[in-house]
Amino acid sequence: MKLALSDIGPLTFCFLRFAGAAAVLALLSRVLRFPLLPPPGERWPLALVGLLQIAGMLDLSSIALRVVPPGRAAVLAYTMQMWALPLGVLLAGERFTRGRVIGALLTFAGVLVFFNPALMDWSDPAVLLGNGLLLACALSWALGATLYRRRRGGWRTPFWTQTFWQIAVSAVATAPLALAAEHARPIHWTPALGTVLAFNWVIATGLCFWWWAKSLTAMPAAQAGQIICLVPVTALLLSAVFMGEPLTAGVLIAVALIGAGILTTMRAR
Repeated sequence: MKLALSDIGPLTFCFLRFAGAAAVLALLSRVLRFPLLPPPGERWPLALVGLLQIAGMLDLSSIALRVVPPGRAAVLAYTMQMWALPLGVLLAGERFTRGRVIGALLTFAGVLVFFNPALMDWSDPAVLLGNGLLLACALSWALGATLYRRRRGGWRTPFWTQTFWQIAVSAVATAPLALAAEHARPIHWTPALGTVLAFNWVIATGLCFWWWAKSLTAMPAAQAGQIICLVPVTALLLSAVFMGEPLTAGVLIAVALIGAGILTTMRAR
């Protein structure tokens, strides 16, 4: 995504990502024969979930990527489990356990290390805003996932339909934001942009959010968030190799704390 944002505005990228993924899923519906619309009683609740965990999460993180290195951005965005734990207790009736509390505290300690003045320029408003948006992105994702889990009796809507509907709603919500904020910014159509969009249309949006919905039906949002814990670590390493993002002692300590929090939560019962 960071590579694509040199050719396109972040909100415009998100709109094209959502619209393309929705189009791919609409074509897939002809093959798998699933409906595109949820039952009337589930449309608004699923729309709210999609606005939080897809539009909110991806729009905010894409804006933040303009000023935050991709490795740091991935690590902060994937702290969603830190927020999902208290939200699950407050909204979905889940239980605190000692292991989950320790895991959340370790993750929070890692976030604090990331935000210390030695690793982040507190005098730069853009940097502060970017990092703040990433925490807001994690919170939005966690809230959407918790609301999805909260529904008593589960969902009647098929998983592919849920995925299409949430992505389509996200496209509709993002379109006016992109038009208002980035109407004067041209799109530079390059092979790199096309490749990134194609990957997002097929893999990183439709397929991934279908898998995410399946996961949330089987486990709490905080626990489901642990399954994808390798994503930010991989992103940090790739960013260091290909984009020169520095791996200082402070960064490694923060990643170690967040990783320890994730592993502790995974092992907690």
